[in-house]
Amino acid sequence: MSREDLASLLAQVSHDLAAERDESQTASRICALAVEVVDGCEHATLTVRGRRGRLVPAGATSPVAERLEEHQLSGGDGPTIDAFASAEPVVGLDLGEERRWTQWRDLAVQQGVASVLALPMVSGDRTQAVITLLGAEAGAWSGPAYDVALLYATHAAAALDAAKVITGLESALGTRHQIGVAQGVLMERHRLTTAGAFAVLQRYSSTRNERLADVAAQVVKDAEEAARRPD
Repeated sequence: MSREDLASLLAQVSHDLAAERDESQTASRICALAVEVVDGCEHATLTVRGRRGRLVPAGATSPVAERLEEHQLSGGDGPTIDAFASAEPVVGLDLGEERRWTQWRDLAVQQGVASVLALPMVSGDRTQAVITLLGAEAGAWSGPAYDVALLYATHAAAALDAAKVITGLESALGTRHQIGVAQGVLMERHRLTTAGAFAVLQRYSSTRNERLADVAAQVVKDAEEAARRPD
């Protein structure tokens, strides 16, 4: 592939990923495009760092990819795990000869996977996600495909960051609205001021050790159920 063709391809990738605004949809699209764009990539997964640093599967292109990623996350060993820990690409050119990740490696070979490339997506100073590419042929990442995969991961990381911001803003707006509705319920029910109603929600949150948003959602749900009951 010429430089011009590669530039055109990656420009199209950026355009396609930018069209997705939801974080989960972007994650799925990142995996699907990896199979289309990177030569030798038969399956792909995306794993993200969730709450409290927990690694969470975010996308996969096939049951084989899902199975292998679940095995890594449950066992705590594999190329994806290593990529998160090192913030560096992790390459397995020939899993038949690989000495790392023995249990995962054996399962991968049984599933027809012969090579792996796990690429960290770094945001700030922390790896926020890893895209893992699985190949059916050994040596898939020893040539130009490796460079294309690196470039693709860079574009995908930017798209995922943008989608996270949009999803976060939408979630924050939804939470703010839910809290406002819950305040209105409490103001009407107990003749409270806006500040008084918010203080009650905070007290509920502290007492129950639940998020304020979850407490507000429960207040609204209870009010809606009460409104539907026959007198």
